[in-house]
Amino acid sequence: MKTRNFAKFNRRGLLAMLAMAMPVAAVPFAVVTASTPTVAETALAPLDLTQYRGKVVYLDFWASWCAPCKLSFRYMNQLRATYPAKDLVILTINVDRNKAAAAGFLSTVGGGLPVIYDPQGAIASHYRVNTMPTTVLIGRDGQEHFVHRGYFDTKIGEYTQHVAALVANRS
Repeated sequence: MKTRNFAKFNRRGLLAMLAMAMPVAAVPFAVVTASTPTVAETALAPLDLTQYRGKVVYLDFWASWCAPCKLSFRYMNQLRATYPAKDLVILTINVDRNKAAAAGFLSTVGGGLPVIYDPQGAIASHYRVNTMPTTVLIGRDGQEHFVHRGYFDTKIGEYTQHVAALVANRS
């Protein structure tokens, strides 16, 4: 009996480790990079962050009903103006199921940032997002370094420090 339970534990442990080691490329998404904010909907293309290796990737998960998300867009636009595209890539990921609500939100915050539409929550689940907004900072090495849950103007210094540290780290 103990051996069987141990075997189940090992199988479960192995499966859990494999799931955690799954490449980000397995997550469906669509990126839209038009100068005006748009929302794309597709589950056919993988979210392949390997194309950004050597750059810092700022993934921001947002929803149309999220008031702090409006403030985070202002901050992301400031970051975009501060860092060149060769150093920092900002991708915004919308989790709304209602495409019209997402588009309405984008029309109020201005645009220009790439938008990924994730109505099924596949990408959000992959990054264990449970708060809006959530930002995941990925270093030049392709590893997740910082996660910011929520957005607070009082923490801008901390957010900026994290981005600056990752951009400065060229190793």
